[in-house]
Amino acid sequence: MLGKVIIVESDKQVVGILKGPFEEAGFQVEVAPSGEEGLALCLQFLPQVALVDVDLPDLDGLEVCRKLRSATRTGHIHIIVLARSVDRQARIRALETGVDDFIIIPFDPDEVTLRVRNALRRASADNLTDPVTGLPSGRLIQNRLRDLVVSGQDDWALLGLTIRYLEPFKETHGFLAAQEVLRSVARVLAAAVDQWGGTEDFIGHSGGGRFLVVTNVQRADDMTASLVENFQREILTHYTFREREQGFIVLKEDDVERQIPLMRLDVRKVTQADGPFYDIRSLTEALG
Repeated sequence: MLGKVIIVESDKQVVGILKGPFEEAGFQVEVAPSGEEGLALCLQFLPQVALVDVDLPDLDGLEVCRKLRSATRTGHIHIIVLARSVDRQARIRALETGVDDFIIIPFDPDEVTLRVRNALRRASADNLTDPVTGLPSGRLIQNRLRDLVVSGQDDWALLGLTIRYLEPFKETHGFLAAQEVLRSVARVLAAAVDQWGGTEDFIGHSGGGRFLVVTNVQRADDMTASLVENFQREILTHYTFREREQGFIVLKEDDVERQIPLMRLDVRKVTQADGPFYDIRSLTEALG
């Protein structure tokens, strides 16, 4: 998959015109027919691009855009507004909410597909989102950690999560299977933050099998317990029946067989009380 895209649109004809070309281009596509469903889906699905119609049955589309842009978990999403007409005042209003692009209906679906592809390419090139999971990475993670250091707040918890034994799994099951593991872990993280966290919580993917979550310190332990439990249940679906039964995979190296445990999720919690932290480096070093 080239990236994750959400279409927030109540007009089924418009959805049909967009969805087909997007999927043919290799995008993973989800659809929400209303603003409230679109906001909830963006928090769960964590797309890189969201296309939002101005005229939704429940909410003003620009209000949806404003909420997406203002929430920590969705602030990085590339937002494209869909509108039947956009006058000067409407454009100014949209820009004030932080949208990135405008599409006038009717449109050329090939042109829209190219715009989405370019947005995904820029996000990857600028080291803003991970191309596999769609989660914030690189500079966005650094910015969030910098906020923790300079904010002076003491109610945050930083969770560093590492998937153990991911590399042996990739060696035996292949690169694509390992990518699917990363995507499923991203879904587990989003579900846990939905259950225990808030819109200001942050989820990032720092590369390979390493993720991080920023949440409130009072919710951190419950969230961690939920993450570990759900990970252990979800990760079993990526193994064969035999591997699940025996509790390990067999890795061959130079005609020598080794038994490798099934993947597990290690979590390290850091809070302001573990400081003081003067810069990002000291904070990340505390994660180990």
